Amino acid sequence: MNIKTNTRKKLYRFWLCILIALVSLVVLIPLYWIFICSAKPAGKLFTSPIDFFPQEVTINNYIRLMETMNVLEKAANTLIITGFALFFSTIICTLSAYAFSRYRTKGLSAAKGALLATALIPPIVTARPLYDFLRSTGLVDTYPGLIILYTSSLLPFSILILTNFFSEVPITIEEAAEVDGCNFIQKFFLVLLPLMRPGIATICIINFINCLNDLFTPLFFAGRIEVLSVAITMIPTRNAYSVPWDLTSAMGWIILFPIIIFVSVFQKQIMEGIMSGSVKG
Repeated sequence: MNIKTNTRKKLYRFWLCILIALVSLVVLIPLYWIFICSAKPAGKLFTSPIDFFPQEVTINNYIRLMETMNVLEKAANTLIITGFALFFSTIICTLSAYAFSRYRTKGLSAAKGALLATALIPPIVTARPLYDFLRSTGLVDTYPGLIILYTSSLLPFSILILTNFFSEVPITIEEAAEVDGCNFIQKFFLVLLPLMRPGIATICIINFINCLNDLFTPLFFAGRIEVLSVAITMIPTRNAYSVPWDLTSAMGWIILFPIIIFVSVFQKQIMEGIMSGSVKG
């Protein structure tokens, strides 16, 4: 029996490694292809046979983007809007999720249902009335207006995820903290938030990626303030019938690079959040 069990475990690990390798190739090959296209001269993108390991590497595509499109300013705008949106949405979602998970009233249930229902409405449906409202308040094409739009778009999903995390924290932990003399603020910030760290880290990472990938909001509600996701639509073309794939690949890699770094740094928190969210307390 032991020999058969060990053989099955080895076969299982072998096929698991094969599966992981295949999935990794599916994910990494497109990223590598975008990178080498961004580092190739324009005249050598469509060589035959395909050159997966180019001999000539250049950073001229990145330099051209910096000079002609002011990428650094767009990156700063993206950082400002995304940073404030993550900050405000995390605070609002954490407090809201605690209320939804710990208190059961008809009013809160109706509010939660209405909030989650907004996630089912396509943004294009509410774009025009929302634009008219922001224009009447002077918030169109402003940092506060874009921060409000980004923050509101992050709330439904974040509240849903954090509510599930709070529901998995036993209420006996709060009761024990109250017995030890903690008030609500001490209980919330010193006891509950450390336990919620994997969940908060998870939604921050997901929301960060969503903010960088959001094209519709800055494209519709902003003109003067430009972010990285919109910049890919403004890449200069050589003529009306060709796509500058070298510059497009360079801009794509500029957008992808912060996401890769962010996920690489916080990958431990991502796994903790996934594991914590999949096991009931």
